[in-house]
Amino acid sequence: MQYFYQPEIENDIHQLEDEEFQHCVKVLRNGIGDRIGIFDGRGGKYEVEITNITKRSCDFRVIQVEQITKKPFYNHIAIAPTKNSDRIEWFVEKACELGVDEISFILTKNCERTKMKTDRLIKKAVSALKQSKSGFLTKINELEKVELFVKSADADQKFIGYVADGLPYLPKEIKSASNSLILIGPEGDFAPEEVTLAETYGFQKISLGKSTLRTETAGLIAAHAVNVVNEW
Repeated sequence: MQYFYQPEIENDIHQLEDEEFQHCVKVLRNGIGDRIGIFDGRGGKYEVEITNITKRSCDFRVIQVEQITKKPFYNHIAIAPTKNSDRIEWFVEKACELGVDEISFILTKNCERTKMKTDRLIKKAVSALKQSKSGFLTKINELEKVELFVKSADADQKFIGYVADGLPYLPKEIKSASNSLILIGPEGDFAPEEVTLAETYGFQKISLGKSTLRTETAGLIAAHAVNVVNEW
């Protein structure tokens, strides 16, 4: 079944507009009487039937509703934006497909990009929701200075990826069924003072392996590690 996104379906907004409408009717050629799937991004999974089509929207009626069970752990990745926007978009798309619950962007001393917009990234998250059929839309947060972020960060387990000898390997430190937050730095890594500050606020330094990774690769390794520990 083809799936589309309508976050207001619980509020009786039984209609697709804009890009979702274009994809459903103009691209995939769905018509009146056809059945499609709807995700609301909060675990709601709906089977609906298209009842009316106009030039700008299509209406539908709900046939069946299913509530997807939320997974027993929470995965939050906070990552420095890459200079190349395509690379961070790729990361967001793949991280969302892996089921990362929340992605934050942190501005660090060695960041090559100091400004960014999240509009396209949110669209990537919606696309990944429909691709993975997870039922839950990944939360995308705006860019924030790392100093402010670590001071307000809340999680059962807090990690900061860092390149140094003798650090514990992330998969061996993650506890299953927990709320985890992992900081991923830029290509030039975190500055020593940023690591010290993070440790002051309860972050544990960890290794993501022996290879030197690009930022977006490190983010995916961290996301996958959480899934592996939780057998997800």
